[in-house]
Amino acid sequence: MKTFAHGGFYGAFECRRRIDGGCTTADADARAIELAELQPTVPEHEVETHTHADAHFVLVLAGKYVSSARGMPAICLHPVLVYNPPGTTHRDCFRGLDGRFFTLSIPAEALACRALPTTAVRAGAIAEQHIRRVRDELARWDDVSPLTVEAGIEDVLDGLQRRLLDDGDGPAWLSRAHERLRDDCAHPPRIDELATLSGVHPVAFARAFRRRYGCSPGEYLRECRLDRAVDLLRRHPRLALAEVAARAGYADQAHFNRAFRDAFACTPGTFRRAG
Repeated sequence: MKTFAHGGFYGAFECRRRIDGGCTTADADARAIELAELQPTVPEHEVETHTHADAHFVLVLAGKYVSSARGMPAICLHPVLVYNPPGTTHRDCFRGLDGRFFTLSIPAEALACRALPTTAVRAGAIAEQHIRRVRDELARWDDVSPLTVEAGIEDVLDGLQRRLLDDGDGPAWLSRAHERLRDDCAHPPRIDELATLSGVHPVAFARAFRRRYGCSPGEYLRECRLDRAVDLLRRHPRLALAEVAARAGYADQAHFNRAFRDAFACTPGTFRRAG
């Protein structure tokens, strides 16, 4: 089975940058940050099952992408961010060679002390927007870029950790509440409702939720609404913004605009036009 070393992928590099972190020892590769934009070069039927030694993100920018990561559709037709932990073995690939993708390979030390997914997952909209800002550095690279990228990685990892999908190793009662918030984010429950659903005291529930997912139930629900809004904007380009707001659970379009601008530094309309 093919194993890709740090920063290795099926594809042709259009642009590539590396931040070594001042390390000149034999483990320099493992401690480097690598950013790259690539185009697929291997037809789907020729892609073999392979392993990636490092942790990395793949931001799909264009094309039809097939991935076994949790949360991904059978064929992804829209921009999406996937996190692959160290040692991921998969056969993810593009259907056709007209795709484009950005990768961010991360040294293991950046993952220390973080409760991150242990299997490949689709990341949420918050992490995706942070990694797009990291990608922007490729086009304007200068002596400040390494500092910007390293700070941006912390934001990306924070976004991933806060949007952590249930790995199945937590208690079933906590997973039920987690799913309730995700699947019905348009109707926010009270904390006692979630605690009753879980069968525990509200205080114990709130503490357990934050410990497991790295955020409060309210913070998680807001991120679920943003994820749903982003999905609607991409999948339904003709859907009125007021309808997007209603389906995602916002009180009105003004509420939607404020929340979206606070999270992504742009309006929903600007986000949609940018593709």
